[in-house]
Amino acid sequence: MADAHFPVLDRIAYLNAGAVGPLSSHTHEAMAEAERRSLEDGRGGHGTWQARIDARQSLRERLATLIGVPPTKLAITASTTEGCSIVLGGFGLGPGDEVITSDAEHPALTWTLPATGAVIKEAEVLGRTDAEVIDAVAALVTDRTRLIALSHVLWLNGQVLPIAGIKARTGLPMLVDGAQSVGAIDVDATQADYYTVSGQKWLCGPELTGALYVADPRSLRPRRVVQGEQSHVDPDEAASLELLFHPASLIAGLLAALEDRPADAAERGAAMTAYCRDALLAAGVEVLTAPGQSRLVAFRVPGDSNEAVERCQERGVTLRAVPNGSLRASCGWWNRESDIDRLAEVVRGL
Repeated sequence: MADAHFPVLDRIAYLNAGAVGPLSSHTHEAMAEAERRSLEDGRGGHGTWQARIDARQSLRERLATLIGVPPTKLAITASTTEGCSIVLGGFGLGPGDEVITSDAEHPALTWTLPATGAVIKEAEVLGRTDAEVIDAVAALVTDRTRLIALSHVLWLNGQVLPIAGIKARTGLPMLVDGAQSVGAIDVDATQADYYTVSGQKWLCGPELTGALYVADPRSLRPRRVVQGEQSHVDPDEAASLELLFHPASLIAGLLAALEDRPADAAERGAAMTAYCRDALLAAGVEVLTAPGQSRLVAFRVPGDSNEAVERCQERGVTLRAVPNGSLRASCGWWNRESDIDRLAEVVRGL
C-alpha cells in the first residue's frame, strides 16, 4: 500500500518511537470505527464476540509471520512488561537460582526480575563488541544458572546484542525483551525460547498491545487452569498463557498499523538511521551509537539532557532523554530526511 499518513509529521519531527510510535490516520480511524460499532450496536450483540475472536486470531497470525514463528506459539499480551512477567512468573525461579541479565536493561526486566527471588547477575555489555558480549555473559554462568534474560536491542544506545551467539555458547533458556527490535529490525524470534513484542513502539500500534513467543508453552506454569468441556484452550499453544481479552479497538488498531507497514520498512529505517548519525556528527555532538546497529541513535549535548529535550520540543522535535544522561533519537521508516535536518539544526543551537 501507499505510505501511511502520520499527522504528527505534518508539524513535528517525531523521533521517539522507542518510547511510543506515531499513530497513522489509518490506525486511528480503525480504532474509532471499532468504538463506533461498540457504541451504536452494543458490545455484546450477536456475533460480536466471534468477530473479536476472529480479529484476534488474524492479529496473532500477522505478528507470528513478522517474527518468524508459528501462530500457535504466540500469546497476545498488553506489553513487553507483561510478556516478561508471564515468563518469569511461570518459569519457577526461586532463591538459589541464578538469572543472567545485562547492565543496560529497561525496567521491563530490571523491575520484574527481583520479584522471582532468584540471584540476578549483570553482564557488562554496553558498548562492547559481539564477541565481548558473548564472553561476558558466558563468564557468569554457573551450575545454578537457569535463565538468561536480556534485550535484543539496548534501549540506552540502540546496540544489538548477539542473542543467537549467546544462546549457542550457553545452551541455556533465554528470555529476550524485543521492545526495541520488533518493527525496527528484522527479527527471528526462534533464536530465543521466549521473545516479547511491543505493539505501541516500532509497530506504531495502540498502547496496551503486544505479544509473547513461547517455544514450548508447557515449559511455563500457566496462571490459570481451565477444565471441562467448555475449554477451548490447548495447553500446547501459547494462548493458554493469556489473561487479557483486548477491547476490539486495540486489536483493530494494531491490525491497521501492521497493514501500514511497508515490505522494506527495515531497510528504510536503516537508511534514515545512518542519515541521522551522520547529521549529528556533522552538527558536532558526541554520538554514542556505533554504525550499523538498530534504529536508535544516542548522543550527548552540553548541559542537562531533560532540559535539552524540552528545548527540542519547543522547536518542533520530539525525542527523549535516557537515564545515562544522553539523548535518544528513534528513526523509523515513516521519517523523512527533513525530520533529521530539523533535529540537527536544533541540536546545533543547544
